Amino acid sequence: MEITLAELKDFKEINDLFESAKKYMDQTNVHQWTKFYPNEHIVQHDIYERSLYKLVEEHHIVAVATVDKLDQNIYSLRRIATNPDYISNGYASSLLNDIINRVKEKNGKHIYSSTNHSNRSMQHFFKKHGFEKISEYTEIEREHLGSFYKYLKKI
Repeated sequence: MEITLAELKDFKEINDLFESAKKYMDQTNVHQWTKFYPNEHIVQHDIYERSLYKLVEEHHIVAVATVDKLDQNIYSLRRIATNPDYISNGYASSLLNDIINRVKEKNGKHIYSSTNHSNRSMQHFFKKHGFEKISEYTEIEREHLGSFYKYLKKI
């Protein structure tokens, strides 16, 4: 298992992973992402900004997440996804733990993230990893998806 920044050569595989994750969310009644989000432009942007991390197992990208620095010691964790064929094998946890360590090394103190009210598995994932639910909100242009919960992890 290897965790590194995504590169442009990974674009197609990562984009395919997001498409598979969106289909899985649809099948499991999770109303978080849409046909248009995340999209190719966002994936390319995250790669160019060097904020998209990938977890590779046996030459396959099985999990990804985007980490952005918001302020001096505040980070945002977004677009966490695991290939549906690899769910429940601990890959997302391994990726998150690696990201937390990277944020610590940069003297980060807080990581924010969010998930939709229908994404119970992600809510459980955040709690399991020490995130605290701090607010509920509706996203502009995604009101039809219902409430989102904002989470905070203090490091």
